[in-house]
Amino acid sequence: MPITPFHFGPGLAVKAVVPRSFSWSAFVAAQVIIDCETLYYILTRQYPLHREMHTLIGATAAGLATGCLLTAIVRGVPRIDEWIGGRARSIRSEISTRGLVIGGLIGGASHPLLDGMMHPDIRPFAPWTDSNPLLGVIGLGTLHLGCMIAGMAGVALLWMRSSREDGESADGRAGAPMRNTLR
Repeated sequence: MPITPFHFGPGLAVKAVVPRSFSWSAFVAAQVIIDCETLYYILTRQYPLHREMHTLIGATAAGLATGCLLTAIVRGVPRIDEWIGGRARSIRSEISTRGLVIGGLIGGASHPLLDGMMHPDIRPFAPWTDSNPLLGVIGLGTLHLGCMIAGMAGVALLWMRSSREDGESADGRAGAPMRNTLR
């Protein structure tokens, strides 16, 4: 499966730790965009399946480009900002320039590190080395379980944070009513 949802789990954990500075949406988009490279090589039956976008340099650049592209889309569609603008700061980070760029960068940089542990054709530190010191560091089942646990922990922490944010206004004042921005 070229696009693995297991990668999304660590992104949820990061979102839970720094909810106001990280866009999980950009993280996920960067993961999917990077795996489009693998999908292309699977469909065209070319090996290796993981190439330039699965190196730390290529994936980080793809993540940065993803964050910048999403920022341009958000800024180009004012209704997105109108709809999200009155929400909690952890939600607003999903469309903030800072959140989108950081989410894209972390999504990109983490991708070859996670994939490097399980795919023998990845060269995560190219062009400096063609070796993959990450391969087999942990087993595939353990890696997938760790990603799932990270995701579940992230969801739990986000849920706890959101229940604390209930009753806070968009400007952070406790007890102030939330502005309804759905029209």
